[in-house]
Amino acid sequence: MKQGLAWEEGIARGAAIATWRLPQGNEAFLLQDFSGGSTLAEGWNLSELSAGFLAAPFIGLPYFLRADSLTTFPIQLAETTTAYTAPAENTAKKSEFMTWVAQAIEAIKQGPLQKVVVSRTDEKELPADFNVMKALEDLASAYPNAFVCALYIPALEGVWMCATPEILVEQNEEGIFRTISLAGTQSGVDLDGLPISPSQARWSQKEIEEQAFVSRYIIDCFKKIRLREYTEIGPKTISTGNLLHLKTDYIVETKAMDFPQLPGLMLGLLHPTSAVCGTPKQEAIDFISATERHDRSMYSGYLGPVNLMNATYLFVNLRTVEIKENHAVFYAGCGITEDSDPEKEWQETQMKCQTLQRVLMQ
Repeated sequence: MKQGLAWEEGIARGAAIATWRLPQGNEAFLLQDFSGGSTLAEGWNLSELSAGFLAAPFIGLPYFLRADSLTTFPIQLAETTTAYTAPAENTAKKSEFMTWVAQAIEAIKQGPLQKVVVSRTDEKELPADFNVMKALEDLASAYPNAFVCALYIPALEGVWMCATPEILVEQNEEGIFRTISLAGTQSGVDLDGLPISPSQARWSQKEIEEQAFVSRYIIDCFKKIRLREYTEIGPKTISTGNLLHLKTDYIVETKAMDFPQLPGLMLGLLHPTSAVCGTPKQEAIDFISATERHDRSMYSGYLGPVNLMNATYLFVNLRTVEIKENHAVFYAGCGITEDSDPEKEWQETQMKCQTLQRVLMQ
């Protein structure tokens, strides 16, 4: 395929490359920055960026890829198998993670921390014939409602891929702004491997509370900029392949309000959201920094096209894998509250890691 050749040739000559498919889209994009991409300076402004692609780490300044070259191609959706035999649990990783969760619960009981997102990694060797562009198509087929992306930036020394359902900041060509509150997780398949209808989902008080933290955080951000005219839809249960989540949409008509700077303002206020960090934000960041032994890097940051065709689509970088040659590091996390159960939180991260593994490890 031509796009596969463009991907490989771009990497060979030091270009930064992003290729992606928007949710429910039937075409994909491939963008190249022949300079290798750049790190934005403090005080950067979203509305002042040229057409390109933005990719930010969990903590730190984002990378910007200008659109020196932009091509589109039809995404070849294919039948995908959902069968995946998960390997035996890594008992050392499980013990370590459950210790982190127990520490988080204790910290929350002591306050002022109310919620914190604890993450972990899972390392695998990919199949010898692994191909990034084919993997992108497989993910697009398996997760039609997700933003699927492959990203290479020379400074990162590896490829990052994701299949994320979570919009951080979106503004379409008609000026409609959107962000969502997405939290709470349960399996989207039953014991026989058959899909569970969202209408059949039953949510615990812990999961409802976890999602409510994120919703309140978004509304607090609106209050900081004195935005009162918005539409709130939800919460409702949505399916993202093998998982179910609770989601609430927040929509603003920026043209009617003459508020074109809203996406940039909200991006600065929202990231990192309580869906990937916690509440209060700084206390959660401090706990994560002191507890997790891995560098999150691009995991739980954000990424997506900006100012392309008068639209911006930025997504939280979830269901994430970092690839160096055939070695893959999968990232997953879960929101911890006072009512969390360490065993259940471990199982949630297992399901999240398997979101990509069940497609990429075939």
